[in-house]
Amino acid sequence: MARSARRRAPQRAPRTPVRPAAPAADGAIAARSAAPVVRPHPRRRNPLAALARLQPRFVADIVAELRKVTWPSASETRYLTMVVAVVAVVVGVILGSFDLLFGWVIEQLFFQ
Repeated sequence: MARSARRRAPQRAPRTPVRPAAPAADGAIAARSAAPVVRPHPRRRNPLAALARLQPRFVADIVAELRKVTWPSASETRYLTMVVAVVAVVVGVILGSFDLLFGWVIEQLFFQ
């Protein structure tokens, strides 16, 4: 037996009875168009349902990963914070001096 045949869901009976099409005058079958077919609205699924189902595992994975992290000591954190602050000040001074220099050059070229 084929795999797709084993896993196929059983067919459900239609909810509304199916009416046969009425024969037309020329012998062809014409569909009834007197009354519109009313179909039930499809159910709206909650888009967050899948997220809610995954949430406990997601949080557990986050906790497991945070336990694997090698956290720096307080002294390492203080030292590296100072390094970042000093580098930021040095880069700011360099960029500011370039800005002043280029501003002075542009002023001398175009406004004198």
